[in-house]
Amino acid sequence: MLKDKTFWKIHLKWGVIAGIMLAGIEILKMFARKVDYQAAQLLDLAMIIGFILVLHFGVKEFKESYPERLSFAKAFLSCIVTSLIGVAVLFGYDMLHYSVFEKDGLQQKYNTALGKYKQNLAKDTLTNAELTAYTDAATAILNERKEELLNGATIKKDSNLASDSLRQELRDEINSGILLFQQYYTDKLRSKPEADKDQYQLGNFTPYAKRVLMETLVSYTEQNEGKASTPYVQEIVQQTNDNFASIDPLEKRYEENKSRVPRYDKNGQYAAVSAMMYMLYGMFFGLFVAMFNYTSKKPIENFVPSDNDDTETTNP
Repeated sequence: MLKDKTFWKIHLKWGVIAGIMLAGIEILKMFARKVDYQAAQLLDLAMIIGFILVLHFGVKEFKESYPERLSFAKAFLSCIVTSLIGVAVLFGYDMLHYSVFEKDGLQQKYNTALGKYKQNLAKDTLTNAELTAYTDAATAILNERKEELLNGATIKKDSNLASDSLRQELRDEINSGILLFQQYYTDKLRSKPEADKDQYQLGNFTPYAKRVLMETLVSYTEQNEGKASTPYVQEIVQQTNDNFASIDPLEKRYEENKSRVPRYDKNGQYAAVSAMMYMLYGMFFGLFVAMFNYTSKKPIENFVPSDNDDTETTNP
């Protein structure tokens, strides 16, 4: 069968059609990247439908030209050969595409994959370890801002502090205020209120934590109104709020795991992987196409009555 010229004529035709179809999908994906098209999954659906149809019509034509019974194995072989030729065409096109038409295409694909990976991470729930790390980091930032204020010239310039003892008393009060604030803030975040359950997704947590920070500050200010240390505590917390982007759990997990996203620096490397993936698709789709098109070993034959059959009973 593999030496039959008709076999190769049929499969070369449908294999080239499959390759052109796959290359066309690649071109559409290129334009989708350039216009930031968000429904790229429709192109994947088009690829699936197109691939199945090409395999189906290829096996169908082969079946019509094959003089014997088409077994499942022969039908599946037909799908494999068509897929092989198709991915070979696609391999050649990918090499040309990323060398001539879209030289920065692999980098763009990598950036798109990173963006999708980060979007998926944003839907994950914050772990207890990440929550603890966040509150510990927030506490450390509060302490850093506090030390900068206590050791700076702000308190020394306060005209209400005429002596070192008054300045030390204020420092002690600020220390106590920040410690109390940290306790309230940490306890609120670690309590994970049921009403705020969705806020503990990675993508929502940092804005939520910053909101809780300011709500805690408002509550602290109302409860400690009139204290000399309250304006200083407010200043420390507001400065801390500006530094929270550096401890975003989403960014930390993203930076730690983005190496999992495949990156292709050479055209041949990407083209080979792409061809292999489409070949696997072809084999998978080919199973169903072969099952649909192969001829059973025992086909049901239509009954054709002979001329000698009496269909009526005669009376003697």
